[in-house]
Amino acid sequence: MREVAKALLMVVCLLGAPAIALAQDAVEVTNGDKFTGDVRGLEKGRLSFRTASAGAGHQRPAGTLSIIWTEVVRLTTTQELELELRSGELLVGTVSSPAAGKFVVRTATGPSRVIDRQEVISVERREIGFRARTTGSVDFGLSYASAENARTYTLTAEASHRSPQYVYENEVGVDSWLSARDDVERLTRNMVTLDSRRRLGTNRWYALGKFMGQQDEELGLDARFVAGGGIGRRLVQSSSARFLLEGGVNYDGEKYRGFGSYDNSAEVFGDVIWEWFEPGHSTEVKLVGNFFVALDENRQRIQFDGTLRRDIFWSMYWSANVTQSFDSEPPVGLPRGAFGLSFGLGWTF
Repeated sequence: MREVAKALLMVVCLLGAPAIALAQDAVEVTNGDKFTGDVRGLEKGRLSFRTASAGAGHQRPAGTLSIIWTEVVRLTTTQELELELRSGELLVGTVSSPAAGKFVVRTATGPSRVIDRQEVISVERREIGFRARTTGSVDFGLSYASAENARTYTLTAEASHRSPQYVYENEVGVDSWLSARDDVERLTRNMVTLDSRRRLGTNRWYALGKFMGQQDEELGLDARFVAGGGIGRRLVQSSSARFLLEGGVNYDGEKYRGFGSYDNSAEVFGDVIWEWFEPGHSTEVKLVGNFFVALDENRQRIQFDGTLRRDIFWSMYWSANVTQSFDSEPPVGLPRGAFGLSFGLGWTF
């Protein structure tokens, strides 16, 4: 009987071990509060931390906190994390805090230097899979005017995926616009983009590959396909902002309304990307400028997109989106550019 009791006790201990091991990380904030649980990640100035509550002989998840990174005083982990610094350096290992606002990462080759909190711009768990490393958003807009029952519908979606140790970052974007009135034929505008960036070393340089498909009835553009590559650098990256500058060469194939074949040309391109986010107030701004200069003719194209977002509740937000395009030499009789403004309601994932 005594042996049976020992065996049962061992089973109970083994079953309870995973639950007890759940709360292995600890975080302390400026007001002195301390939480135990596990780090889920740091993005855009917010630390996601799943807390644990005490139960009868074990610990279990209580909820996930969103903590402003500047409020974190100490962080200690037993799980390995991937930390990216402002300089572009990546560190992988467990984290400890030798002093308030200071961190040391114990890597496979030994402890790192003491890192100031302001140097850390992102944190990810090593063991997470494809879905957990993918973020994105979808928003839908609608406007209506009583004159001729004018209606405008917009759909904007984007997704971003980061590979382990941030070797690759892939971004997909979809922008669709439809305008309809009772007295005229409806107009549509659609654009799909794919950007893939690969880190070059431990600094902020990266190689870039890009693809774009576009259609715009307002400009008389039946189809445009752009594919190219180049190099870029993150000139600024912090817990509240990013500024990227890119350049390279691409192939442009396009077909306009009334023209029977595609016109093909090589272009030099330059991209400017600026993002700003306010973690405490859940506001985000993103501006993107794309510039194209043809190599075989005197022609320049510009595409500008701007987005303002503000969180509402849960994962919902409202947005204001503006777009402007310009072409210095469009086909004869077609407009040089188009402007669009829309407001939407969206969801992040």
